[in-house]
Amino acid sequence: MTSISAVVRNLRPLEGRVYIALIGFALLMNWRNTEVYELVTAFLAGVLFVWYAFSINNCFDVDTDTKNPAKVRKNPIASGELSLKAGLLLSALLATAGTGLALTTNLKAFAVYLTMILLATAYSAPPRLKARPIVDVLSHGLFFGGLPFVYGAIVDGNLSEVEVLMAIGIAIYSFALELRNHLGDYESDLMAGLKTTPIAIGKARSELLVEVFSILAIATVLYALRPHLIVASSLMVAGRGLGMNPRTVYRIFDAAMVGAVLAAGGTVL
Repeated sequence: MTSISAVVRNLRPLEGRVYIALIGFALLMNWRNTEVYELVTAFLAGVLFVWYAFSINNCFDVDTDTKNPAKVRKNPIASGELSLKAGLLLSALLATAGTGLALTTNLKAFAVYLTMILLATAYSAPPRLKARPIVDVLSHGLFFGGLPFVYGAIVDGNLSEVEVLMAIGIAIYSFALELRNHLGDYESDLMAGLKTTPIAIGKARSELLVEVFSILAIATVLYALRPHLIVASSLMVAGRGLGMNPRTVYRIFDAAMVGAVLAAGGTVL
């Protein structure tokens, strides 16, 4: 019998909280021009999308996750606590409910939502974009980066210049996050025969790209805040020069990106 715990863990709520917060923040930026019920409905649809993306990913990641002890603990389907059939059914219910709620938003927001669902599906399920070099990074940057922000920001029917720049920066940062994720799964992906971007171009180049994308993303969002602040992003290069631990550098990047997004979004609120 499927346990409630296995179902909840299949949604990976702790890992998804950042993406949910991103959608919520974009919606909050537009609260003055949107009815409360529209904000609440759009947010609930966003939550269901994030849960769907993780759930469908768990369904099709069994082959790689079973080779990675750390991943098995996070994937109840790989550990056998949840059947594949139950995982697929849960995913279908999340996508259907989320799409239904998104239908109540404006046409632009619904189109963005539907695109996110389709990309998240293609990323994990056949044609499984996550196992294809370059498009794995690009697709992730869209459905788990720029598009969720655009979805929340366009709930009022319009995108400001600041919101467009923020969306671009967030998408670029998601490129870096996807590379970081693949680097963490490098060995298990290699054993499973997957050809992700890091496997195709090598670890060293991928680590360099993580830094390049991170700095470019922070610079883009800072430009949205104040054009002259773009020079501050150059300080992020110091980590490599000082020989800092990559994990420490990544934490600094994360903190800088969050700070830049909050500051730029604050100009719209």
